[in-house]
Amino acid sequence: MGKTVACVIARTVSTRLPLKVLRSVAPGLSMLDFMLQRLKKVAGIDSVYLCTSYEAIDDILEDVAAANDVKCYRGSADAVIERIIAVGDQERAENVIRVTGDNVFTACEFLGEQIEIHRREALQYTRITGLPLGATAEVMSLEAVKDCYGRIDPAVSEYLLLYMFDPFSYRCGALKVTGLPDCSRLSLTVDTPADLQRTRDILKYYGGEKIDIRLRDIMEIINNYDLPQTLIEESAPLKMPYGQTVSFADFQSDMAARAGKSTAFLIGA
Repeated sequence: MGKTVACVIARTVSTRLPLKVLRSVAPGLSMLDFMLQRLKKVAGIDSVYLCTSYEAIDDILEDVAAANDVKCYRGSADAVIERIIAVGDQERAENVIRVTGDNVFTACEFLGEQIEIHRREALQYTRITGLPLGATAEVMSLEAVKDCYGRIDPAVSEYLLLYMFDPFSYRCGALKVTGLPDCSRLSLTVDTPADLQRTRDILKYYGGEKIDIRLRDIMEIINNYDLPQTLIEESAPLKMPYGQTVSFADFQSDMAARAGKSTAFLIGA
């Protein structure tokens, strides 16, 4: 069975929240520390890479990777897809997992089963639907990512979801978690200072080992403490390639249509 390699896509540049991936979310844990340590515990992942740019401003991320005992790859500043392919080739991987550095609460508790289904069903792209924005990792075959590279402008591969979650071009799997209410109108991603504070509050209210927090725990904390910055307005604009935007409602409708044309699976909470 071929390798599966996790690629955490991160840079230190951010317009609304500079150096956000290095900011503390809990005592002794930056956003990246938290994410890397969680991914290292997922069954089915053979290696974890911190994938950043070769620009000098991102030099510090080599230290972050070393401190967390994961590998670091440095490549194109803009063409995210090139970094993913380079890591896949370097590891001779069959599958790669894309996790972006601002998705601090990626639902790692489901990722092992997501990988297993992806492998078993020989899928080319797999995601979990019905989760908050910023909670789903993407499992992709390296072969399909390379095919996608030949079809798109690499400079817009920050939006790789739009090109890989394409049931007409790739064998896509849409997983749904049983027993978990649809929470796709919530956001757990970190783009602004308010998002960072929400993340810190969630971890502050969680009484267990911080890196073990599950999506169900997060949802319970949000409900119990009525945390702000979680519900996304349907009219809220989401960034798209080439400076375009779409409303969140239209984005959700598009994602639902893609999921409806993909192979459906149920996984346990």
